[in-house]
Amino acid sequence: MDNVHEGKDPNNGTFVPDQNLTGANELKVHPEDDGLHIVEFRKGDFEWWYFDIFDKKSGCFLKIVLHIGTDPLRIRIFPQIAISVNTPEKSKSFSYAYSISELEADTQQCRLAIRDAIRIWTDFNIHSEYFIKIDLPLFKCNIRFIGEIEGWKPLGNEVDYQIGRKKGKFSWIIPLPKSQVDGDFQFENKQYFIHNAIGYHDHNYIKVNKKHPLHLDELVIKWYWGKCYTDRFTVIFMDTICRTKRTLSLLVAENNKIIYSSNNLIECSVLSFGYDNLLQVEYPVIMTIKSIDEHFHFQAEFESVKISEHKDLLEGVNPFIALLIKRLIAKPSYHGMLTKVNLKVNDYSEEGFGNVESMVFREK
Repeated sequence: MDNVHEGKDPNNGTFVPDQNLTGANELKVHPEDDGLHIVEFRKGDFEWWYFDIFDKKSGCFLKIVLHIGTDPLRIRIFPQIAISVNTPEKSKSFSYAYSISELEADTQQCRLAIRDAIRIWTDFNIHSEYFIKIDLPLFKCNIRFIGEIEGWKPLGNEVDYQIGRKKGKFSWIIPLPKSQVDGDFQFENKQYFIHNAIGYHDHNYIKVNKKHPLHLDELVIKWYWGKCYTDRFTVIFMDTICRTKRTLSLLVAENNKIIYSSNNLIECSVLSFGYDNLLQVEYPVIMTIKSIDEHFHFQAEFESVKISEHKDLLEGVNPFIALLIKRLIAKPSYHGMLTKVNLKVNDYSEEGFGNVESMVFREK
């Protein structure tokens, strides 16, 4: 990488704004960064490999997530595949849960398998190619991603968090900020072909300390994440509001080359909310991202045009216990939105499309 990364996070979400890194090894994505990191599974651990695809020609948006996680009551940890399909005809989200013994994962690269039904792997040395093959009753696919923008690791290798004696480690890497996608998928017995679509892939994990675990919902109040594509630019942002600090990251690529990368040099604001009558919570409809870096003029407005997915994060919990949690503590929820975007970068103004996710843990 040859771009300058502004603002390094040494630990606990505390940034050093004037510490700039250029071509730093810790910011470069390596094959092992996308391998399995949780090798001793503890309740409270999470790790997930996220992929999505925009195919404007067919009007489809796909999201595929292989997830290792802990249930809301921290009773067990298990892997699952979560799939969200949005086509011109319908939208549907579903998941399949498995046992830990059924998961095969490599620590040196992204190479994942569950039974004979799910395979996700990479040939990292050849144009950062990734492949997904899935054969499930509701959904089948054979998809290839070819990276077009170099990987991005805005937080470095890993961030240590601590609240009192409780500790945890967090990582966020993006091996594919933007990629070309080809293949096909079958959903409810209808086949769709994907050609020259736009793909994205990232990888996250949180590992809790063995003796004094800092659980995800104890650390994070909520986060917003999103990205957009225009003819000229690719933009990715993240706004994570923790109990200790707030972390805001931004990537801007022009013609598939990263031109700007920073932490805590943007402001993220929700201008208007919608109300989800089913989950009885608010979700963001219009968001703005503005640069506070005097050397880089940037502004993006994301406006939701469709909810692609929403979920009660207490789904599966005993209804009585879930009701008590919602009345006394919080209504944890997830919303995924497809968006239109108005973008200004230095002297350029463009319109594009993208998606935003809202994950709320503790906010009522």
